[in-house]
Amino acid sequence: MLGGGTLFAMPPSRGQVKVLFAGSDSSFGAITKSLTESLSFIALTPQFERAASVDPRSVSENRTPVESLFAYLWIDAVPAREVTLYITDSAAERVFVRRMNLDHGLDTVATEALAFVAQSSLEALLAGKTIGMTRDDYQHSLEAVAPQPAPRQAAASTPQPNDAGLNDMRPSHWDLWAGYELQGWDGATVRHEAALGIEYERWRLRFGVDLFGTWPIQFHSGESGAELFSGGVRLVVSRPLALSHQLRLVPGLGFAIELTRIRPELSSPDAQPASAYFALDPALRAVLGIERSFGRWSVRGILGVDLEPRPVDYVIIRPAATEVVRTPWRERPFAAIVVAAGF
Repeated sequence: MLGGGTLFAMPPSRGQVKVLFAGSDSSFGAITKSLTESLSFIALTPQFERAASVDPRSVSENRTPVESLFAYLWIDAVPAREVTLYITDSAAERVFVRRMNLDHGLDTVATEALAFVAQSSLEALLAGKTIGMTRDDYQHSLEAVAPQPAPRQAAASTPQPNDAGLNDMRPSHWDLWAGYELQGWDGATVRHEAALGIEYERWRLRFGVDLFGTWPIQFHSGESGAELFSGGVRLVVSRPLALSHQLRLVPGLGFAIELTRIRPELSSPDAQPASAYFALDPALRAVLGIERSFGRWSVRGILGVDLEPRPVDYVIIRPAATEVVRTPWRERPFAAIVVAAGF
């Protein structure tokens, strides 16, 4: 740093992407800026061209591969309430289509979301993954749609692929992840937890399942005490929301089944544990995360709360009375960090 060397350098270009855009001048300027920045993260260089409209039939035309050209990207932003992306490799052997509804036009949020979809799809191509459908299947999907009257302001537009075909072309994504969590267990104890899970993202939802285990918790009250160790399985459904091309907000809800092993630690011969050695408890979970992607990898910071539907008391029975040794919170706040890898 003191010598004035370069701290960060972008990797050498891995090829060019020809981008054909149909839409307003203001939208073109925003898309140009966002896509240029987004594709630079995966070392691709966009070449932009303007068009009055995008003909879906021309997308699948057979092309001779060009050495420096990695892929083609068409963006049809002529309709006011939606934008459609078409992506092919340089030979147009496969066609990927993504249609996005625009509640507020092609604003900043929609522009960043579009750039994110383009980047992740092209990144999958770079990794050798299969996206979209074959050229023949795509052309058959066009033939299955009857022509519709074109609006006056876009007389050159042509029919779009049907929604049934689009359902199979929307991107899906698997992630393996590992995480570490700190949870407020009661007023005096913080519980440590490790988890390993898998997630599947389809359309706008993310479905996850994980296995978790906690560090042992020890507590004492007078002559009585116990050691607890918990583990279980958890299901979480979340809804990633794009904040930028690399950053997402991830709210979600989950449900867990937790099995707790209770090992008494007693120093008095007249005491015995009141509960069984194992306790099975359900829990509800609400989470809010911020996720930053780095190519196939991502890091997520999470805040949330676990809710125990029923109260839990750990007690010791004595001849004269029953002693409550510890009562955990029913609402347990937590913070976690997760590292995920896509495949």
